[in-house]
Amino acid sequence: MNRDDGAAPEDRAPTAALPALTAQLGQNKYLAAGSGTVPAHAVLTVEGHGLAGLATHASSAEVVVIDCSGSMSWPSTKIAAARKAAAAAIGVLRDGTRFALVEGTDKARVVYPATGRMAVAGPDTRADAARTAHTLVAAGGTAIASWLACARDLLTADGQDHPIRHALLLTDGRNEHDRPDELERVLADCAGKFTCDARGIGDQWAATELREIAGRLHGIADAVEHDSDLEAEFRRMMRKAMDKSVPGIRIRVRLRVGSVLGFFKQVFPTELDLTQEGVRTGERTWEFPTGAWGDESRDYHLCVTADPTGDPMGEDMQLASVALVAEGAGDHPAETVVSVPRPVPLLVHWTDDLVLSTRIDPRVARYSGYADLGRAVNAGCEAFEAGRPGAAEEEWGRAVRFAHELGDEKMLRRLRRLVEVEDAAEGRVRLRDEITAGDLHSAWIVSNHSTQTRRPGAPPRGARPPHEPGPPPAAVPGQRDERGKNAAVPDAECPACGRVSPGTARICARCGTALPAGGGPAPERRARPEQEPPEPTA
Repeated sequence: MNRDDGAAPEDRAPTAALPALTAQLGQNKYLAAGSGTVPAHAVLTVEGHGLAGLATHASSAEVVVIDCSGSMSWPSTKIAAARKAAAAAIGVLRDGTRFALVEGTDKARVVYPATGRMAVAGPDTRADAARTAHTLVAAGGTAIASWLACARDLLTADGQDHPIRHALLLTDGRNEHDRPDELERVLADCAGKFTCDARGIGDQWAATELREIAGRLHGIADAVEHDSDLEAEFRRMMRKAMDKSVPGIRIRVRLRVGSVLGFFKQVFPTELDLTQEGVRTGERTWEFPTGAWGDESRDYHLCVTADPTGDPMGEDMQLASVALVAEGAGDHPAETVVSVPRPVPLLVHWTDDLVLSTRIDPRVARYSGYADLGRAVNAGCEAFEAGRPGAAEEEWGRAVRFAHELGDEKMLRRLRRLVEVEDAAEGRVRLRDEITAGDLHSAWIVSNHSTQTRRPGAPPRGARPPHEPGPPPAAVPGQRDERGKNAAVPDAECPACGRVSPGTARICARCGTALPAGGGPAPERRARPEQEPPEPTA
């Protein structure tokens, strides 16, 4: 019997012969000529297919950090839920995973294993750790910086060589018992050493604090809306962590001479500005770390300035190229375990047609809408905390309108706890008479979350299965291959100034230098000082 899940054929996950990564770039390449230097925007969708089976090749380490401060005892359902959640997360650990359970109060204490180091997950250790989790007691203060420092020490201890390092953190309060600026100092030291997902429960935690923790450590922060949801949420997060199999993927952006990197951000599943994390690996090349990957999808917003000087009108020109670089899993080199796509071009096509140049790619428009939504939610929360209810109502009305346009039901549900919605499409709302701190921070913490328009886990529309070869470059009229068919000629890079020209060009439009026959890139060389692009700016 055939199974029909209602998805269109192009939405069904591909069957790959080899675990693979795919990359698809969405942009409007048409820019207005004569307008000077302008920004070119594109959204890069990167997906992993069939990577979950590689998880056994990757060495992982996990630390579960549970807030055991005195406030967790009221109501008693919080600490009870935390015990169950910790045990549930430990139960999901894959055999061989190094792990530890940390009790967080005004200090951090490793409660499992008793040695204070890391245990190796197996049937016996998982059972022992779960029993320990059920004995956690709520008493003491809240010093989140010390908890993170403890997780860092465990995950990076001498002899602990785990390419995938992750922590789960739960709290119901604010970082009140650390020295001033201690959290900032610890986060700076932890960044790049492990990732951390954070959850807030109850009414006393701070959305901005958990957002900062998760953002700096490349995780996701959210609220647990009901104590009874915590166990399932921790189990889900740990399963996702266990599915990570590729220790790291770097996104390489190579610009042509004369172009400048504007910014590079992750925009799905959360917004995270990666611009300042970029590492310059060449005269015009940057690499951006994105952490460990499993079978998942992430979107990135790339902005590059386009300089029309020397470019012809009405022709596609390559402004930049985007490539994926995967790290190996354990003793297995990346190329033996995962297939990566060839570089994807970011194009520019100068035109005087306003209809073409004013179009916005749907994905670029969608994430621009999410940026507006996030600003409105944040502004409303800040206004409410500052005692300006009128301003909060106005901003949350805008947020409701944006969320309605984007179809974001999760955000709408949380906003409805703050306002009574009279007309979502128009953004007409009325502030509720009673707003709890928990409801306020539940909306605030997801102001940087986003959704995709397609079914989660499905390939982008029009994307080819990872194991199929991609289409050849567009054929050039008049060019013939050895079989007499139209042949493609790749873009040509000038060996003198680096300007990329169409493959059919014989001389560079900028400096007049003869171009390589048949197109193709020129050898990498050192640019003249005046051509050196500036460092990335946010």
